[in-house]
Amino acid sequence: MADATTGKSRAVTTRSTLSTSVTAPAWTADGTSIVTVLVPNARGPEPTEPKLATGPMVRLNENNKLKTRTYPDLLVSAYEKALLEYHTTGQLAVVNVKTRAVRPVGAPGLIRSIDPSPDGQYFRVTYVEKPFSYLLPVASYGTRDVVIDSAGTVLRELVKRPLREGEAPADPTDPQPRAAAPTGVGAAGRAAPVDTGKRNIIWHPFADGLLYAQIAPAPAGAARADSVATAAAAARRADRLMHWKAPFDSTGGTTLYETANRIASVQFSDNGKIMFVSETGTGGTFEHAIFLDENNAKFTVMAPRARGRGADSTARAAAPAVAPLAGGPGGRGARTSELVTRPGRRGVPVVVVSTDGKYVFTQGTTPDSAGKTPRAFVEKIEIRTGTRSRIYESAADVFETINAPLDDDFTRAVIQRESPTVVPQSYVLTLASRDVKQLTTNVDLMPEITKAVRKTIVARRADGYSFNVKVTLPADYKNGTRLPAMFWFYPREYDNQDAYNRSLTQGAGAANRFPTYGPRSLAFIVTQGYALIEPDAPIFASEGQLPNDNYVVDLRNNLAAVIDALDTLAIVDRQRLGIGGHSYGAFSTVNAMVHTPFFKAGIAGDGAYNRTLTPNGFQSERRDLWQGRQTYLEMSPFLYADQLNGALLMYHSTEDQNVGTDPINSIKMFHALQGLGKTASLYMYPYEDHGPVARETVLDQWARWVAWLDKYVKNAGTKPKVTTM
Repeated sequence: MADATTGKSRAVTTRSTLSTSVTAPAWTADGTSIVTVLVPNARGPEPTEPKLATGPMVRLNENNKLKTRTYPDLLVSAYEKALLEYHTTGQLAVVNVKTRAVRPVGAPGLIRSIDPSPDGQYFRVTYVEKPFSYLLPVASYGTRDVVIDSAGTVLRELVKRPLREGEAPADPTDPQPRAAAPTGVGAAGRAAPVDTGKRNIIWHPFADGLLYAQIAPAPAGAARADSVATAAAAARRADRLMHWKAPFDSTGGTTLYETANRIASVQFSDNGKIMFVSETGTGGTFEHAIFLDENNAKFTVMAPRARGRGADSTARAAAPAVAPLAGGPGGRGARTSELVTRPGRRGVPVVVVSTDGKYVFTQGTTPDSAGKTPRAFVEKIEIRTGTRSRIYESAADVFETINAPLDDDFTRAVIQRESPTVVPQSYVLTLASRDVKQLTTNVDLMPEITKAVRKTIVARRADGYSFNVKVTLPADYKNGTRLPAMFWFYPREYDNQDAYNRSLTQGAGAANRFPTYGPRSLAFIVTQGYALIEPDAPIFASEGQLPNDNYVVDLRNNLAAVIDALDTLAIVDRQRLGIGGHSYGAFSTVNAMVHTPFFKAGIAGDGAYNRTLTPNGFQSERRDLWQGRQTYLEMSPFLYADQLNGALLMYHSTEDQNVGTDPINSIKMFHALQGLGKTASLYMYPYEDHGPVARETVLDQWARWVAWLDKYVKNAGTKPKVTTM
């Protein structure tokens, strides 16, 4: 624990935490204690692996349909089951941060997650249930969610999700198996039975007990809800916010609030006297203020309003005190901003209410439009009338982000300002006078790249489809200079042109911000005399088909259109082109190299190249191999390795944990290319996951990438110099 004013820190306890699943402690509301999971006392030695196998590995399936993705690491032996149990069995404990006294709670168990009540007297604990599985990852194991008291006594079982090694769910958008539907109580983020489910249970931040939302029961004499009631009938019933106090008996809670709409989220003021309920109805999403000490007097703070010129497009707010209870804001005409929150005295976010108790605030940005920078704004809303007034709007010459108010009247705030040429800096802003005090002195760490020439062009295919292409050129680029180019891309699927166009609004305003680059950003390549080309490469669905049925054709058409557009603008030398990508981009890179003649070299990282190795689905493909056999085969560049054009550099992380990109893909692809006499290389990086991060790895990669591209792209067709004596 550290003192924020002095910077001094000290250990809270000498006991070792068990951070296998619970990686951070939870504070009690009074700040005197933390709740965490410790290594149990008298824990024995770690299980040891048998020196000799004790028998065969056995897997048996008898007419049991279980579609799973190709998970990278599953348990394979009884020894690994014992190892998992050893490293996930922990002791729930409350630790006084001043005295360092440790109070164990109950017996050690296979703890997945913890959620203490604000006073630290009750605990929601999720335990992993046996049996363990050889077929599913730990995240899909059965769990039991319970409420226990400080003695460890189970007061109520909330959710029980058994391991499901059986028929996959009917949802066609998700072939990955999920846990069985919970019994009795709805799990967070998952629909519960419409008549009986308690939704998104959470501790009440200002009173003892729990809060949950629940649809009102059917009228007396109605048919049994769990057997014949329909969702439509349930939709006509009111929704309730319930308060459930200890000992959390089967009678449930008392009603705090009831509405004909569906409750989406609940937040409180810092004094706990005003409850702000977000609810969705046929007209959109409403925000109501409920004055608990005024016999639940109700006022509409925010109502749906149509989007239009000057309407807010995004909002920034801390997480609500109660998680969304029935889905977030939505519907035509739904409001698009949320009430501003701040950390509260009880350890949860609370709605910012002015010191006179009359106003709340909302903030957002105006819509992005061509040539105009989105503008951040703050509006003040009178709670009892809903009257809104804009108290601040940022200037149009910089991109501004309002990070947090510094007082409950929103007179001052911490903001960040930046532009495509100005490094982001943080300031304290006085809203009324617009005076600012700079807090940071950030500097541009990558001037060679941030000063590069950046532009967006539109590529148009012969079949009428069009899409955007980002182009980054060296800072000293002169128009008309044809450069060797490196394509870096990641195709995505769309139903039609309109769907693609709608996607362009996501991330609006990014062009007005200062450019930032990660350690593996290909923008570094412009310092070596290359043009970086980043096409959107959309894969479209034809009439009566799915997008992937056109994958190879669309891929070829996209790349041809990009090259033609760049050639027309005299930006690239079409005889010196390279292509690359990571993960699905790597998969698409190799497909481009086997199905087109455009590229002299490629760089493919952590990819999958044989779709028969992912037979139950991949990326957005929801058919299995046998339902979409032709598509799977056509999209497998491994099967077309003999057609590879250009020199292919592959890299793969040995500890790749991504679903569907087992390192065996790269190993076997290189094996095939070697047998075919193709120019290829493979680098396997130890200890790395799906996307290398270590400094040593990144530097090694860049050295190899530049050398590869210089040899096979920049200097393509040139003869090596011969030295004679």
